[in-house]
Amino acid sequence: MLVIMLVKLFAVNGDRVLSIRCCSVRKQERSSMKIQKRHVRLFHFARCHNVEILFKSRREASPPSAVTDPTPPSPPPAAAAVDSGLKVADLDAQRFRLHPSVAYWQNFKSYANTLFADTDMSLTDSVQQLVRQAADSAVLRDPHAATYWTYHSARLTFFVGQAVTGLLAHHLAETLPSNLPGFSSWLTSSTTSGLRSTSAQTSANITTGAGFKTPLERILSNAGQEMMTRVAEALAAFQQDYDNIRGGYYPLPWDMSPRHRQNNPLFMLVRTAQSVRESTATLRRRVRSQAEPVWLSSSLYPQYYTNTFHYQTDGWLSDRSARIYEHNTELLFFGRQDAMQRTSLIPISEYVREAELGGRGVSELRLLEVAAGTGRFHTFIKDAYPSLPSVISDLSPFYLARARENMRYWRDLRQPGRGLGGVDDTGVTQFLQTAAEDIDAADNQFDILVCVYLFHELPEAIRRRAASEFFRVLKPGGLLVVTDSVQLGDRPEWDKNLNLFGDFNEPYYRSYTSCDLGAMFEAAGFECDTKYLCSATKTLSFRKARE
Repeated sequence: MLVIMLVKLFAVNGDRVLSIRCCSVRKQERSSMKIQKRHVRLFHFARCHNVEILFKSRREASPPSAVTDPTPPSPPPAAAAVDSGLKVADLDAQRFRLHPSVAYWQNFKSYANTLFADTDMSLTDSVQQLVRQAADSAVLRDPHAATYWTYHSARLTFFVGQAVTGLLAHHLAETLPSNLPGFSSWLTSSTTSGLRSTSAQTSANITTGAGFKTPLERILSNAGQEMMTRVAEALAAFQQDYDNIRGGYYPLPWDMSPRHRQNNPLFMLVRTAQSVRESTATLRRRVRSQAEPVWLSSSLYPQYYTNTFHYQTDGWLSDRSARIYEHNTELLFFGRQDAMQRTSLIPISEYVREAELGGRGVSELRLLEVAAGTGRFHTFIKDAYPSLPSVISDLSPFYLARARENMRYWRDLRQPGRGLGGVDDTGVTQFLQTAAEDIDAADNQFDILVCVYLFHELPEAIRRRAASEFFRVLKPGGLLVVTDSVQLGDRPEWDKNLNLFGDFNEPYYRSYTSCDLGAMFEAAGFECDTKYLCSATKTLSFRKARE
């Protein structure tokens, strides 16, 4: 194989940028694995020398010769990864530019979890890697780094404690129901009729049968390794997040402010009590594989939406669910969910810079976040771009109400007295109740569309419809950012157990992990741009061609 690698090192606004173009005379002989190994070495070089790496994919290689059929091949179906024997990560490598984070996380030694699966892996490489990162980060010499790591170390410690508390509460609810009736009653009070109707004998058979272990017992049987891998994942995600901040892609997280309500002990005590009760109820449903029907019957919602995903109480259809959602998802990821989601801000930052170079200010752009949930990630978008007009959409009125409250809180803390326009002077022009597959907006309305953690909860046909809707409402030249769970091949060490997350009442997750999103969005009309990874999350950016 003949591979030509052109490397340029030049200064841009005082920052060093390493631009790499990989071309092959015989594309069919390209070895993506060899290129990825080079990327790993270059990524470590960049980390040590504060250099940004921009990868040019083979899509930007020389145009086909005149004798080549100019008609592009039809994009393969989204399920091509399964049919061809290739993993999604292999197909991504054919369509997207690969950010250095892709190779980094593909080579990061870890495993999924031991909550409901037995694993046996060495984490020595990960620990050594983190020690090197800590030595290179120069925390003590950088006040911003010191502030960041102080906050996120405390955040990690807090959510570790919250996770242990929830697991312990569930364990006690399962093993000591008769000895502590009052305690057990309080813990299980969030479990509604569906689970309570299970007979005592059936429940006893489930929780006392041969080989049964509560999630706590599973973790304690491998506690050291479990803790090491979770902490290693979190620290590596935080390091990547801070590198992005240092690179100027987005500001320090606004919730690091000492005045933030999460630093109020009373506020966190109430939230902790809510979290423990919900965690206990969720895990009780999980070990029995017994989901509750959602309380609300309505023809206004599509059938897939009325599933109680994650076994959570009320699904998406109550204020109670919306109130505890952010806390419990961060608990699941040991406090790294925000850091993972902030990867979505990288392509937004690059798009905004392009627009500004073209003479369009950020206030002239329009952004739509689809399935924004409680709006927490949207607060990070607004904190980076306060003057950017935006629309928050979701199908749940309860989550939209929570998003409105979150946006008001962000404005009061970060932009007091500043008139940003829109609803409550937050800069959000509209809170839109609409489905991703049938967006209530006219054609060509938005410059940027963001969608976080939605596609793994959609049936295949609905994913395709949503992709088409995204294309319809974006303006020509617009940017689409899709962030969701990693898929098969993104974290090779996880492939064996990745689909276990589907057991958390995620009926579409297994089909998602092998869904070729690149092909799906190309079929809708998009051009694939860049792929990023951050721990358990992948981000894909797409462009809508200019007319």
